[in-house]
Amino acid sequence: MEGSRNISTMNPRVRVIPANMNNPDYRRNEERKIKVAAYARVSTHEEEQQSSYKLQVSYFKEYIEKQEGWELYKVYSDEGVTGTNTKYRTGFNQMIKDAKEGKFDYIITKSISRFARNTLDCLTYVRMLKSLDKPVGIIFDRESINTLDSRSEVLLTIISSIAEEESRTISANVSWGVQKRFSQGKPHIPTTYFLGYDEDEEGNLIINEEEAKTVRRIFREFISGKGSVQIAKGLTKDKVKTARDNTKWTSDSVLKILKNEKFCGHALCQKSVTLDPLTHKRVRNKNHKPQYFIRNNHPAIISEEEWNYVQKELERRRKMKHDPDGKYHRTYSGKAPFSNMLYCGECGMPVHRRRITSKKDGKPYKFTVWHCRLAAQKVEADFDCHSKYVWEEVIEAAYNEMLLKMTEEIDLIRAEGEAAIEDVSLTYDEKERLKELEEIIDRINDRISEMAMRESATNDPIYDATLRNMIYESQIYQQEHEALIKSQDEEIYMRQNLEALIAYLESQSSFETFDATEFKKLVERGILHKDYEIEFIFKCGVKRMGYGWRRGKNE
Repeated sequence: MEGSRNISTMNPRVRVIPANMNNPDYRRNEERKIKVAAYARVSTHEEEQQSSYKLQVSYFKEYIEKQEGWELYKVYSDEGVTGTNTKYRTGFNQMIKDAKEGKFDYIITKSISRFARNTLDCLTYVRMLKSLDKPVGIIFDRESINTLDSRSEVLLTIISSIAEEESRTISANVSWGVQKRFSQGKPHIPTTYFLGYDEDEEGNLIINEEEAKTVRRIFREFISGKGSVQIAKGLTKDKVKTARDNTKWTSDSVLKILKNEKFCGHALCQKSVTLDPLTHKRVRNKNHKPQYFIRNNHPAIISEEEWNYVQKELERRRKMKHDPDGKYHRTYSGKAPFSNMLYCGECGMPVHRRRITSKKDGKPYKFTVWHCRLAAQKVEADFDCHSKYVWEEVIEAAYNEMLLKMTEEIDLIRAEGEAAIEDVSLTYDEKERLKELEEIIDRINDRISEMAMRESATNDPIYDATLRNMIYESQIYQQEHEALIKSQDEEIYMRQNLEALIAYLESQSSFETFDATEFKKLVERGILHKDYEIEFIFKCGVKRMGYGWRRGKNE
């Protein structure tokens, strides 16, 4: 115990072990020059920015050469890319990779904003490089910060946050400028991958007639009853070139063309928006920001009547009312003549196509029928259906016989069609209200455009509140306007189909062959009832009954 007390009261003695100056590793570190990499970046390909880029590279080379003990390893660079996200900066990413491999000791760059405008990215890379087995420092020339200096962390956080906020401000100003041009009726429509259009010397859209043939073909085939999958297969088979100059077409690319309002001469601007200027991720504009619809902006490839007809047909095919409650949704198919067109009159289920094998005189043969999906036990439900299948040939023959009778009652068909159209037509008061709404919306939009032209990109709360109020007011009137327009379009759609039906009936003297193309153009749907009665409902609202029969083995 006595010995323990003596040890605890003794003063500690420290002996310094000096570095071995003759150690070869020590001498090698002293003699080795510091390898420095430089990083330069400009955000656009503009001529002035290109000059800035060359000056940055020249400055770094000269600066490093003047520093005693420094040696230029390499100049890394990115041209025409943003600093808010490192994802697409190939030069930057290669530099970080080389730093991890210990190829240099320092990175020198013009400023924090050249390195990264995103605070999180900036600090993450700084800390990661400092934590390497062989730490790599970053020298920010403008701010005079060396990240290997322990005092740099707080200052770096403050300055990089300022750079990030500056980026947000720039993004907001750019966005404001774009919206201002939209409000003045000046859309930006790139033509690099825009099928059917080129730009003239003044930047105006002009029709590329060779490509426009493809656009017209797509609309024509869709109106004739083909689905987007069929159209895409046909274009691919014929080696028709897409906007990206290849010959592989997809259903999605066809649908995008059919839905694009630009093909009828209009332009809907700001369909997508960037919500975060740091990530640059674009999303569909679902009421995030106002949109701008510019009518008659450029020459049309497709008439407005055709385009509206196609939108109505797209909506019809999308909804596909398979029963009174609209419960049995399927995708549209134009492969077979009655695909997505026939429904069971007993249970309301869709009717599908079947190939059945039977025997006649001991020899097997196949035939095509249409049968309720529930009765054929292709789906399950909490009720039964016992409807019979009907031969495809019988449906075709019943339809042709019905058309022949209809040629003798053109006046009655026209009267029935007009009555159906009257049910969906706008009343006199609704038509007057539609005109009034168009005038109100035009006045509000003119006021919004005037404000956009006058106001600078400042955060004026009065200006912002006034603009938001006008946009909200415009949206309220626009909703009422769209509801009336929808009814008006329905009237136009049905009238066009009534005229098409009458023209077809008047042009035919016999119906010996079933015309699948005309059937899809004229008929909305068919309903298979008991005793082989088939009700055909035309797109114009006219309804007629056809009469089939049961085919047997002896036929």
